[in-house]
Amino acid sequence: MSAQRGAGVEGAVRRRSDLELYSRLLRGSRSYWPHMAVIFLLSLVAAPLAVLAPVPLAIVVDNVIGGQPVGSPISSLVPGSVTGSTTSMLFAAALMLVILAVLGMVQELSLRLLHTYTGEKLLLAFRSRLFRHVQRLSLGYHDSMGTSDSIYRIQYDAYAVQKVTLDGVI
Repeated sequence: MSAQRGAGVEGAVRRRSDLELYSRLLRGSRSYWPHMAVIFLLSLVAAPLAVLAPVPLAIVVDNVIGGQPVGSPISSLVPGSVTGSTTSMLFAAALMLVILAVLGMVQELSLRLLHTYTGEKLLLAFRSRLFRHVQRLSLGYHDSMGTSDSIYRIQYDAYAVQKVTLDGVI
C-alpha cells in the first residue's frame, strides 16, 4: 500500500515539474506566440482541403460517367450551362481538382516555411540564452564538468526545446 502511495506522490511531483517546465518553455517563447498561432491555424486548414479532395472524382464518376443529375450543393455553385453538359462538368471537375491541389500545396508550403522560420528563430534565441549562461559560469564548473558538456547542451539540448515547443505545444 505504501509503495502505491509513494508512486502516486512521485507521479504528482513529476507532473508538477513537467507543468513547470512547459510553463517556462511557453514563457520563453512568448514573442513567437503569434507565429505559433498562425502555424496552428494553417494546420487546421489542411482538414477541409483533405475532405474536399475526393469531390472532383465523385463528380466525374457520379455525374459525368454515371449520368446522375448534379446535386444541389454543386448546382448552386456552378452555372446551369456547366451542369447541363457532361464535357463542361468534366472540365469543371478537372479545374476543381487543380485548384484544390494548388491550395493544398500553398497551405503545406506556407506551413513548412513558417514552422521552419519560427523554429530556427526560437532555436537561435534559446542557444543565445544558454551561451550567455555558460559564459557566466565559473571556471571551476567548466573544469569539473568539462567544456564538452556545455557545448553538447548548447548544440543538442536546445534543439529538443525547439521540438517540444513547436511540435509538442501545437
